[in-house]
Amino acid sequence: MYQEVIVFLIACVVLYKAGAYAVKAVTHLARMFHATEFVTSFILIAFISSLPEAFISIISAIKGDPSLGIGTLLGSNIADLTLILGIIGLVGRGLPIHSSIIRKDFYFVGLTILPVLLGIDGVLSRIDAVVLILAGLIFVYVLMKERPYFHQEHHEHDHLVKSSITLVLSLSALLLAAHAIVWSTHSLAIGLGVSSILIGLVFTALGTTLPELTFSLQSIKKKHASLALGDILGVVVVDATIMIGITALIAPITLNLFLFGIVGVFTLFAAIFAMLFMRSEKTLSQEESLALIFFYVAFVVAQVLLR
Repeated sequence: MYQEVIVFLIACVVLYKAGAYAVKAVTHLARMFHATEFVTSFILIAFISSLPEAFISIISAIKGDPSLGIGTLLGSNIADLTLILGIIGLVGRGLPIHSSIIRKDFYFVGLTILPVLLGIDGVLSRIDAVVLILAGLIFVYVLMKERPYFHQEHHEHDHLVKSSITLVLSLSALLLAAHAIVWSTHSLAIGLGVSSILIGLVFTALGTTLPELTFSLQSIKKKHASLALGDILGVVVVDATIMIGITALIAPITLNLFLFGIVGVFTLFAAIFAMLFMRSEKTLSQEESLALIFFYVAFVVAQVLLR
């Protein structure tokens, strides 16, 4: 037990420090490529931050249990849209919204629930997987194509190689620390006799959201709210489309329609509430942040009662 606690504490320190370096590096890269911090974070950081749950999903698919992977991905998305977004809203004492992703709220919500819609027939086939992957790549392409719209003028030039190396090393440290925390919390849960349901919902799902949580908190601390928002929304889109698509491509997923439907409903409302709150006066207030956190608590309680 002591070993797990020590690993957990060390990993938390690594997460905090690595997050600070990642924020600095991605800000420099955004300036060099004349793109806003939001787009850089949405596309680049989101793919890296989604690797913990992607790793779990891909391994579970290879081992013949892809349903575990899709559960982790959907659970992480709900946590990102409610608990994580709510936490950074509270820490930032109101999160200013300047990104234009909220102008694409219909597409964002649609992509978030796309795997749920494709799974209505009780299975996510390889054809569904291709649709999901293409949908995610098209959305990323559209963002890149709108680069002139997102353009911001910057007059300082940073060293490309130095910033890139710093970003890669800090993100690698984030991922390694996140995996260490997932392992330690999982071991602690088993040692304490916590049920497997709570391990999956509270420990594993929350553990995979640690990179975006830490990165977002560091972004808020350094007054880069767009980085925090871009990372969270980017991870949600990547997980819902590309990562679930890759999982289903490896092994088609047979679904429990009742449980999948419940998770789907929570996913839909989580996405809708997040978009509506961000549209209100172009800020995420502390009251709205608390509402998102309570929504996640309701999700956890519902899953425990239903299972």
